[in-house]
Amino acid sequence: MKAKVIVLWLALGFTVVMGAAWEWQKLPDASDRFAKLSAQNPSVQVQSIPLVPAEETAFAGCSWLKRLVTVGTDQVILTVLDGTRNRHAIHDPTFCFRGAGWEIESQKPFPLSQGTGSLVKLTKNGSKAEAVYWFSNGQKQFSSPLQYWEETSLRRLSFGASGAEPVLIILSPTTDAPPDWKSILKAWPELQQL
Repeated sequence: MKAKVIVLWLALGFTVVMGAAWEWQKLPDASDRFAKLSAQNPSVQVQSIPLVPAEETAFAGCSWLKRLVTVGTDQVILTVLDGTRNRHAIHDPTFCFRGAGWEIESQKPFPLSQGTGSLVKLTKNGSKAEAVYWFSNGQKQFSSPLQYWEETSLRRLSFGASGAEPVLIILSPTTDAPPDWKSILKAWPELQQL
């Protein structure tokens, strides 16, 4: 019995020490990857836009980018979130769509240069829209929120040795007409390098 108590105290002490170490360890964020996205591209017009109040609350502590992007006749809103300082702000994007009153009509894989994102078709009050989202660690792209949580947890447990922080990238349209997603990504290859 005494051995079990000692083991439990040691486990508790280890947990407290590791929790403190994780809290004090400042992992590098994705700001260097964000900076690459700012590169000049004559095919793409990019304008910074502010977060709306609900986003400011939801994304508190996150590094973020929000841009109005024009490629040819297509215009979309780009939102990029880095949860290095607050990973709890990053969640399944379909929750946000539903929270904004959209219903998910369909969701299917969307091919990217280093993996797969998700193309979501949405409906709300007779309006239809599409959005594309994915997570990226700079080496691979994926659409699974569970994979995001696995990677970001492993990164914290390994004090950053497992790789870069995955960021969440969301492209949403500004009109009901679906943009040509492939043309946007082809014109702006830097976006897939995040």
